[in-house]
Amino acid sequence: MSSRQTLLFLLLAGAIAVLQCQELFIRITRSGRESQLRRGCMKPLCLHGGRCQKALYSPNLFICFCPPGFSGKFCEIDTRAVCYQDRGDTYRGTWSTTESGAECVNWKTKALRFKGFHADRPDALQLGLGDHNYCRNPDKSSKPWCHVLKKNVYVWEYCSITSCADEKHSCVLGRGTDYRGSHHQTASGLTCLRWDSHLIDKNVYNAIHPNAHHLGLSSHNYCRNPDNDTRPWCNIFKNGVTKWEHCDVPVCSTCGLRKHKVAEIQIKGGAYSYIESHPWQAGIFVKNRGLEGYHCGGILINSCWILSAAHCFPKRSFDPRRLKVVLGRTFRVKSSATEQIFQVERYITHEKYNPRTLDNDIALLKLKHPSENCATETDSVHPVCLPKAGLQLPDWTECEVSGYGKHEMSSPFHSERLKEGHVRLYPDSFCTSARLANRTVTKNMLCAGDTRQLHDACKGDSGGPLVCLNDGRMRLIGIISWGVGCGMKNTPGVYTRVVRYLNWIQENVRL
Repeated sequence: MSSRQTLLFLLLAGAIAVLQCQELFIRITRSGRESQLRRGCMKPLCLHGGRCQKALYSPNLFICFCPPGFSGKFCEIDTRAVCYQDRGDTYRGTWSTTESGAECVNWKTKALRFKGFHADRPDALQLGLGDHNYCRNPDKSSKPWCHVLKKNVYVWEYCSITSCADEKHSCVLGRGTDYRGSHHQTASGLTCLRWDSHLIDKNVYNAIHPNAHHLGLSSHNYCRNPDNDTRPWCNIFKNGVTKWEHCDVPVCSTCGLRKHKVAEIQIKGGAYSYIESHPWQAGIFVKNRGLEGYHCGGILINSCWILSAAHCFPKRSFDPRRLKVVLGRTFRVKSSATEQIFQVERYITHEKYNPRTLDNDIALLKLKHPSENCATETDSVHPVCLPKAGLQLPDWTECEVSGYGKHEMSSPFHSERLKEGHVRLYPDSFCTSARLANRTVTKNMLCAGDTRQLHDACKGDSGGPLVCLNDGRMRLIGIISWGVGCGMKNTPGVYTRVVRYLNWIQENVRL
């Protein structure tokens, strides 16, 4: 046999062998025997519920089948994370842009081996470091960071990802130009295109825009408002055409926020103030025999509901048509361009209100208005925040009271102008019958007062707010209820403890 024939024979034999191997593989695959080529791992190697399988004849080889929302060799990368908690040392998302707009370099870059943190450390997986360029905080710095290459030198920079404590990630304030959340559907329910999609390469706003990182545009499909439109939007692909639509992102609550406070004029029993400093303050007026007079204070908690004290509305004493609520007024009876006036549709006093002890001294007033929205939010009219469930502020926390009540008990008239006072929350051990002329004090009440004996709520302030700063917002901690005199030494004022009535408020506001 010639050498040429020998070569042809060998090639033919090789081809037959390949075909036989392929046929064997097909038979194995079709019969389901391919599962015998790998088996479950003896110990868990995959994170976040990933399913691990090892190669049967190569024990060192394994693969993780990750659940939705996770990726990476060990399922260690959280593809849905859009913000970081606390300092971000547990952040495992995919953000890779720094505050300067630079792109992070891969943690496995060889040059980083001379740095403290890189993907080849023994504890790299625990620190979130790996073969990727995502922001991490392995050294418990103040927020996630990464390495970047600048002028041929590797330096570190903080990343531009937002904190989960920042409302910018969950809802819209104003037009939403600062919105950095993960909402990715339009108001009509369509899914947004990614900002780096080739379908919008020629659009003005996309992930390659020169200012993309400041505008929140990147390798994602989240709603944004880069052009100061009325609200966030995104691009969509519909009927073979690329279009844009507004997104239906939730609007952030603005309760408990107010303009910077203006300097007050100090007077006995408090200080004169402006309504912009207490935009949730309401004045409740009542008509009696054709004459209208100031009656009690109230607190705006949402567009159509006012909280007040039950003792201001004895049962069967008031027809709601006799009541009027005034918002946005600095002077008690003097009209203002900023005021909003409403009739009362109905009022609800607590079913367990005790007129003798003033226990459960709380009431709700529904404002009357033809539309679902009653009060319009302005600098002078703004709802206060209710306390979070279980909120308990430290003893002696400084808080504020406000109202149009008397300067002192002996005053013949109510104040002509809104007043405010600064009081401190008393410990329960100081809020006792012995300090309050042996009157009953229940767990539904709290005490607050000014240890200097300068500020206190007084007659006419009933139903008004006791508010305290908490998490950057003013929260309604108490409703002015009763007291022994006004501003007496070692005698606090008594307030309805609002946190105990959150369910009652929510149930009745739904009516």
